[in-house]
Amino acid sequence: MFLSGLLLLFLLPDWTEAIEGDTVDINTLARIIDFFEQNYKRVDKDGHPRQYATAINVPKHQCQQNFDQNNFLTQENAVNVKNAITDETNALYQGAELIAAGTKKEGFNIHSESLLLNPADNSPMTKLLNKRKDGCSVFYTFESPCVDSCLNETRDHNILKALKNWKEHSGIKAFVFKNIWKHDDGKDLQPEFKKIVAHVPLYRCKGAGPVSE
Repeated sequence: MFLSGLLLLFLLPDWTEAIEGDTVDINTLARIIDFFEQNYKRVDKDGHPRQYATAINVPKHQCQQNFDQNNFLTQENAVNVKNAITDETNALYQGAELIAAGTKKEGFNIHSESLLLNPADNSPMTKLLNKRKDGCSVFYTFESPCVDSCLNETRDHNILKALKNWKEHSGIKAFVFKNIWKHDDGKDLQPEFKKIVAHVPLYRCKGAGPVSE
């Protein structure tokens, strides 16, 4: 399944647990990720792509067949989103149906996944999901969540409790990443990604090469 930009989405095989309820239409999910990349992608002045993440909570039908990008996220201004996530002193955008984050510098880099998902019980993602209890929620990160922090339950900025909370959302759910984070390349990531799959369906979008946090 190819679209502009040669994006290919697939469910990570043999790692999924039983997922009850409605599921996202795979062709529509591909188009949604393509929409993110076309409208919100974080790019340096030299054209080099940078890490960012975004999440949506939209009416369920928008994640099923007959996706229409002309009626998708119409309350969000792409320029405002890009300006917000590029500002590394804040790096966060919170809109009506969309949240997004770049990388925030506080003496160290706070990764975009953590900015959106923490604190787990009162995060931008929590507030977004509360707006529509049965909506379609898609979380997309340009690079996979890092093993040492995001997927490490002993670290303060991990996203595991937030994913557990997200599991309770009654609507369609999908967690998507594009590239393997460069510091995790070559590691055995199957047990790490299973930590995500335990709560929400996980997809990978095949595309361009990795970038830096």
